[in-house]
Amino acid sequence: MQIGTELVLISSMATVFISAVIGTYLARKWLAQEARLLTDLPLVFAIAFVSQAFNITIVTLQHIGLLEMSMIFFRIRTVAIGGSIIPIFGAILQIWAPSIQRYHNRLVYLLALYWLVIDFVGPAEQLIMTLLIPVLLVLGIMMMFTFIITWRTGRLKEVRSDFMIVSVLFGMASQTLRVPLLTTSLFYIPDVLLTISMILTAIAFANPWYNRETRGKPEESPHMVTISE
Repeated sequence: MQIGTELVLISSMATVFISAVIGTYLARKWLAQEARLLTDLPLVFAIAFVSQAFNITIVTLQHIGLLEMSMIFFRIRTVAIGGSIIPIFGAILQIWAPSIQRYHNRLVYLLALYWLVIDFVGPAEQLIMTLLIPVLLVLGIMMMFTFIITWRTGRLKEVRSDFMIVSVLFGMASQTLRVPLLTTSLFYIPDVLLTISMILTAIAFANPWYNRETRGKPEESPHMVTISE
């Protein structure tokens, strides 16, 4: 149990650091662009990673005893997780459903409302996770298919889509296993998987291969790739 707790702590600290670095890097990358859109990948993922860093920071502080393991902090963490997935949901709508763009805001608001109602009305952590984790998995599957397409077509060269596919798989495994392993001796596995996912994501967005190929060329904005009409 002691080793598992230490692994959770180390994994959480690593995830916070990597998420903060990626979020800051992507925010600076977006601000440095001449043309900036709210649907640009750097901004969408910057918001997601900063929110995740905040969430895992709370987890880390709880593990080292600076914050108590209470329902109020769990609800705050759940809001932070919502802050990381709702921008991605908006991006997915831009990619997969541009033909219903007039409904995008309503769908985003509907997801946010569902998320907040479950978070603040749900009586127990396990029930809240059971109701919200499927949303994370569905969005993860859609993001994975998006990166499979960009990988096969080469339409998003700024990001290593192959690394993102594997990263999403690790992230989905982390969420899928969190509830079943919560009360077992393998409770630390989801946190370790999440850290691996973050490392792969960092490599995917840093993409030193692309940077070497385009050194000296003007930077372009990686807009959302439209998959369907």
